[in-house]
Amino acid sequence: RLHTTQTEKNVTDVAKSNTREEKRLFHADVEIKGVKDILSALSEDEVKNLSNRNMPMRHFRAEKGDTKKAIKKIKSTIAWRKEFEVSKIITCLDAKGGDEEMANIIGKENETGKIMVRGYDKEGRANMYLKPANENTKEMENHMRHLTYNIERAAACTKRNSNGLEKINIFVDYQCYSLTDAPSVAEIKYTLTILQDHYPEMLYRGYICNPPRIFRFFWSLVKPFLDPKTKEKVVFLYGEDGKKKAEKLFNLETMEACAFGSKDLRPFHSKEYIRYVQFDYTFDEK
Repeated sequence: RLHTTQTEKNVTDVAKSNTREEKRLFHADVEIKGVKDILSALSEDEVKNLSNRNMPMRHFRAEKGDTKKAIKKIKSTIAWRKEFEVSKIITCLDAKGGDEEMANIIGKENETGKIMVRGYDKEGRANMYLKPANENTKEMENHMRHLTYNIERAAACTKRNSNGLEKINIFVDYQCYSLTDAPSVAEIKYTLTILQDHYPEMLYRGYICNPPRIFRFFWSLVKPFLDPKTKEKVVFLYGEDGKKKAEKLFNLETMEACAFGSKDLRPFHSKEYIRYVQFDYTFDEK
């Protein structure tokens, strides 16, 4: 009965209308039924380990309403979150009770600001920046922990700031990028598995900034692993056309230079970002 009660509560939560919400892919009744079917297929322990109440909905939408596929994927993600110790990654820098070893890993990975969350789009979704040229370590598993930390942080910022939205924007800045900075095919696949399989329907737009000539080679490596829906969300942000797109969607005074930022922003300070800025706030947020 406990499991049934928890399932009913989750379905009721999803049915409640937020002040704002991401665009539905199906009629509300269809989505609520899909969520109910997914939750009913989960064990009590799996229901307790959902990342948040919208997790079943995101998987349902990502699988285009195919409940069987959504159940398989969400079970895989719940297992991955436990195995990958996502809760430990999220809380490792808490003043009380944070895991010191994980905190040291995130601290080292973040030293150069190769991934950070800064600013929002005009609708309140957080912006996460990836700067491949700032790579400073070689351990792929720690790269993925750092990526996960920042995805979770961006999602938390969107949730707090937008009052109902949950997606994030990702900017990949290829300024000063060279082939020596290119990740392995294995790391590309791992990154996309995390983004597409374990955080489905979390990406609002992915922006490619300052793509160099050699980017065609890198794009040829990445493109085969992108699902069609993700490909549709990729926007190349350069030139006058790119600036017009950015002006429409963002306040340029809050944006990094790679996204046509119009002001000299304060330099990134890693220790401040991970140690002193609240988890659900972006860097330099007023």
